[in-house]
Amino acid sequence: MDSTTIFLWLLGAFGFLLAIGAPVFAALGVASIIGMYFINGTSSLMAIPSILYRGMSSYSLIAIPLFILMGEVIARTNLGGRLFTLFYLWLNRLPGSLAMASVGSSAVFGAMSGVSVAGAATIGRFAIPEMIKRDYAPSLAGGSVAAAGALALLIPPSIGFILYGEIANQSIGRLFVAAIIPGIMVAMLMVVYIGILAVVRPEMAPHVKTGVTWRERFKALKDVWAAIALVLVVLGSIYFGVATPTEAAGLGAIGAFIVAGLYRQLDVRTVLDIFRSTVVTSGMILLILAAALLFGWVITRLMIPQQLVMWISVMDLPAWVIFLFILLFLVVIGMFLDIVSIILIATPIVLPVIEVLGFSPIWFGVVMIIACEMAVITPPIGLNLYVIKGVAPEISLSEIIRGAFPFVFVEAFAILLLILFPSIALWLPSVMW
Repeated sequence: MDSTTIFLWLLGAFGFLLAIGAPVFAALGVASIIGMYFINGTSSLMAIPSILYRGMSSYSLIAIPLFILMGEVIARTNLGGRLFTLFYLWLNRLPGSLAMASVGSSAVFGAMSGVSVAGAATIGRFAIPEMIKRDYAPSLAGGSVAAAGALALLIPPSIGFILYGEIANQSIGRLFVAAIIPGIMVAMLMVVYIGILAVVRPEMAPHVKTGVTWRERFKALKDVWAAIALVLVVLGSIYFGVATPTEAAGLGAIGAFIVAGLYRQLDVRTVLDIFRSTVVTSGMILLILAAALLFGWVITRLMIPQQLVMWISVMDLPAWVIFLFILLFLVVIGMFLDIVSIILIATPIVLPVIEVLGFSPIWFGVVMIIACEMAVITPPIGLNLYVIKGVAPEISLSEIIRGAFPFVFVEAFAILLLILFPSIALWLPSVMW
């Protein structure tokens, strides 16, 4: 059986298992094992233990449960509400200030959690009721928080970059640093869009002028000192070469417990719940990674990436056209798969093409994560949409989708800027210590 036929059998088995409701890790793992058997019978299956051992014994993977633990602890504190209050007080003179505050607070919260659904749920509990109370359109209230929550995927420390770095064999520290400026840029573009919308359609975001003193603003800034310190410790230690991403994750997890302790928001039951959630989330991600390692072994043996490169070279298309097809591929599969699966399945297939086209793998990692941000706010699998529906059941799912959809174009514009100006992502890593 030729390699193309085996690969089609693998994809068919994967799609069938997903269609009948199998978990992603099981569908991908079983399909990969079928592919391995077609390659060389039972002798290929004997390689499974060594494949999993080599892939799962990476030191960098320890950062995943540590960053998840850090985010789980922070989600149990009232830092989300403090951050939202801070940004509202500093932006209250601007039209659409409450929605803008959702973006700002989600961005900072994302720098402490790395998980988009955690940011959307935490900030949404404070921001959406406040916006509804101020007569904001439900679509804007729900859509802005859903989109802003996705910033946690891009703003480091991001679980997505750890997985991409492992599969693409790239420095996780450099990926984190490369995402800092694009993360700020995407957040600012979201704020600009909200401001324009509030001016063009003021009925969607009524501007209520309230007197806020500078004393109140600086007090709110003082109230979030722990969030600022935590972000600086984690990212600063990586940028200045003081700690590896894994060590920074450990510092962040310890720091999160210290912050929660200072706020007196920990008890035995909460700590046990934090560890349970961390184990469940980490286990889910690592199970998908294990299945993806088998998938990567199969497509490497079948030489699928090399065949794809040869096929593209024969087509003789401009590099930017091929790149647009890759982006479209990521967005389409993002409509049906979760983010972890997108990164782990797509990276070994498309990265060789990206490198042949002459693009930086670090730069592409940032672009890929932004494409994944688009995926979490597009139906039918857009997780953030359903998270917001759970947080604000009074807002219909169609309204949330309608409010979040324009932010897809904001993300697309951010990708366009990165294509035109790659240094947005590549400059900071080039001056790392």
